[in-house]
Amino acid sequence: DALPAIVLDDLAGTPIELASFAGKPLLINFWATWCRPCLREIPVLKTFHEDHPDIDVIGIAVDRLDPVLEYAEEMQFNYPVLIGQSEGMQAMAEFENDSGAMPFSVYVAADGALLGRHAGELHAEHLENFVATVAALAHGSVDRTGAREMLAGRR
Repeated sequence: DALPAIVLDDLAGTPIELASFAGKPLLINFWATWCRPCLREIPVLKTFHEDHPDIDVIGIAVDRLDPVLEYAEEMQFNYPVLIGQSEGMQAMAEFENDSGAMPFSVYVAADGALLGRHAGELHAEHLENFVATVAALAHGSVDRTGAREMLAGRR
C-alpha cells in the first residue's frame, strides 16, 4: 500500500522521488504531447489543482524531453511535471498499466496508499468523486476498502 520507488526528472532535470509527495492525497496523471485526450484534460487538471490545494497533482510525461519542454512553456503548468520515456512506461507498469494506454491516472491517499486507477480521459465527475473519497477517508466515514469502492463506483 505504498507508492512504488519511482524517480523521474522534473522539467529542470532534477531527479524527484514520487514518494516525496506523500503527506497529501495525490492525483498522478500520465500523459504525452502526442495524446489528444491527454492534452484536453491538462487544463481541467490545472483548474482542479487551483481549486483543491489540499490535493497534489503530479503530471508524468511519457514522452521525449524537447516536446514536453515546448508544451510546458506554452501550457504554464501550475503543478509538478516529471518526464521519462521508458522510465515513464515502467512507472505506469508499477501501477498495473502494462499496455501503456494514456491518459492514465492514479489516485493515492495522503498516507501513500493506492486507492484506484483510471484509464482514459478524466472528467469533472471523476475528480469530484476523488474529492468526496478523500474527504470521506479523512473524516473516517470510510476505510481504505470503502474509499477504493467509492472510486470504483461500487459505493
